[in-house]
Order: sequence, then C-alpha cells, then structure tokens
Amino acid sequence: MSVVSRSERDQQKVMAAIAAGVSTYLDEEARAREASARRTRPAPLLNLWSLAGRQEIMRMRALWQRRMA
Repeated sequence: MSVVSRSERDQQKVMAAIAAGVSTYLDEEARAREASARRTRPAPLLNLWSLAGRQEIMRMRALWQRRMA
C-alpha cells in the first residue's frame, strides 16, 4: 500500500483540474473552428444599376455597328 501525503493528493487534484480545463478549452476551440468553416458566404447581391448600364452600352454598340454596315 502506498502512502500518499495530503499535499501530494492536493497537487494531483490540481493537476487533474488543469488538464481537464485545457482539454475543455481545446475542444471548444476546435468546435468553434468547425462551425466557422461550415459557414458559407452569401451570394453577392446583383446590382441592377450596373446590369442596366452594361445592357445599355451593349445596345448602343449594336446600333453603331448596324449604322456602319
């Protein structure tokens, strides 16, 4: 039978608490990393003003090309 003093038992308890705390912290950090990796970026919104501007430019170019032909 091994004789363990009270201070050694207290030290073992403290070390176990520290190990459990570090392990819990690392698990939470890994979960947070996984959650952020799963998040997808939203699709960019379509800017109707730029779309209308490009269409107008293309329409005017087509008119110029018809005039030259």
